[in-house]
Amino acid sequence: MQERINGRNLYYTFLAGAQKIIENQAEINRLNVFPVADADTGTNMASTIRTIVDSLTPDPSFKITVDAIGVAALSGARGNSGIIFAQFLYGFSEEVSDCDEITIDDFAESLKRSIRYLYESVSNPVEGTILTVIREWVEYIHLHRKSFDSFPNMFTESYEAAKKSLSETTQKLKILAKSNVVDAGAKGFVVFLEGMLELIKTRNIKEIIQLSGALQAVSVKEEIPVEYPEFRYCTEAMLEGDNFSKQDLMSFLEGYGNSVVVAGSKRKQRIHVHTNDPASIFSELGKSTRIISQKVEDMVRQYESAHKRKYNIALVTDSTCDLPDNVLREFQVYPVAI
Repeated sequence: MQERINGRNLYYTFLAGAQKIIENQAEINRLNVFPVADADTGTNMASTIRTIVDSLTPDPSFKITVDAIGVAALSGARGNSGIIFAQFLYGFSEEVSDCDEITIDDFAESLKRSIRYLYESVSNPVEGTILTVIREWVEYIHLHRKSFDSFPNMFTESYEAAKKSLSETTQKLKILAKSNVVDAGAKGFVVFLEGMLELIKTRNIKEIIQLSGALQAVSVKEEIPVEYPEFRYCTEAMLEGDNFSKQDLMSFLEGYGNSVVVAGSKRKQRIHVHTNDPASIFSELGKSTRIISQKVEDMVRQYESAHKRKYNIALVTDSTCDLPDNVLREFQVYPVAI
């Protein structure tokens, strides 16, 4: 019976979960209709998980390993679901006490306390999403923690609870019911658990020691009915400063758009918002914080590329060409900022 796990156990099971997300990113992208149908949830979660994996090395200490995961998650988080998932991992790392091995009971208690980090990172938590599935998975583990005789038993039973929670997301959000899909971010989380469980059952570490850069997602052709996004630009940044007020940051970002997520510590915060004015956001943030990195993605272009593509090729130019907006729209040109 495996009643304790150490840092190496966590490292290899995490790699297995990561590999499963990367393999399934096309399917996760296909399901992406909430909060915006920009078909990138799988891509963002895969990017987030790759950054974490690239920074990890095996260590026998559970605490050292989970802390490394938490730090890397915040640094590499991308997209709405990616940042939410990263905040969950960071919260879990913060709640784990200093230990080389962790028991089922301590694992469950640390998970339970990490839920607070998850919900505090989102300005307007919406149930029927990755938030719900993570929370219900954690609650199942915490509720039954005394009855599990081993970690394999815990993961096997809780995975079934997570799958059930995922299937119920379709009926919890109207937009998911309309498209007859489950939540994409929640699907990514359940796929992650699936990969972890497969390794726990097979114990075949050799297959997941390294993530292959050549892994290909399964191509899925089925179309899902979707609508244009209300706000055009998916805007993200990593900020550094002293004593961040998460609530103040959220209030500031809410004045510019929606889908606000703020994750991190008092000195570093990863922000995410859908807006029509990213330049003003960066300008204002730059007055009081140091912007370590920033990213803006045109969700209208992403939507058109995924659902309303006019041509079989993509036209790419750089921003110095200064093409008129009507030309960019008509020919679906993708300008690269330089």
